[in-house]
Amino acid sequence: MKGRNETAMGAFRLEIPRTYDASPERVFRAWTDPASMKAWLAEGGDVVADPRPGGLFYLGMVHSGEIRPHYGRYLRVESPRLLEFTGVSEHTHGKESVVTLEFMPRGGQTDLRLTHEGLPDERMAVAHTGGWTYFLDALAPRLAGEG
Repeated sequence: MKGRNETAMGAFRLEIPRTYDASPERVFRAWTDPASMKAWLAEGGDVVADPRPGGLFYLGMVHSGEIRPHYGRYLRVESPRLLEFTGVSEHTHGKESVVTLEFMPRGGQTDLRLTHEGLPDERMAVAHTGGWTYFLDALAPRLAGEG
């Protein structure tokens, strides 16, 4: 399986922590179950996901009435503690970036740390920080609704 393509990645990275009132298994599943991903991450757009090392994914994210395609491949899938995947979209200028999600249990909650590396420039790092903040916030009520 091919790993990261460091030579093609940009120099910018971001890190965002969150805590969810759900088990690591539930939070991990939200990131790997296509029906869940469609509801909160793609906002109703198309999702194809094969969450295993080397597996591919496609998100047709709906934004301002347009489909924004995001493609990638899973690098590491270690349920329920770690998920790492590449991401390519117009917002990475067509270059591969890497998202790492770490799921850490804390009582009945989960501490999540999202790291996104390889972004092409500062403007896209700022834009991705805003985008990830939006989606990480949108995940909380979805997890609360699963009971």
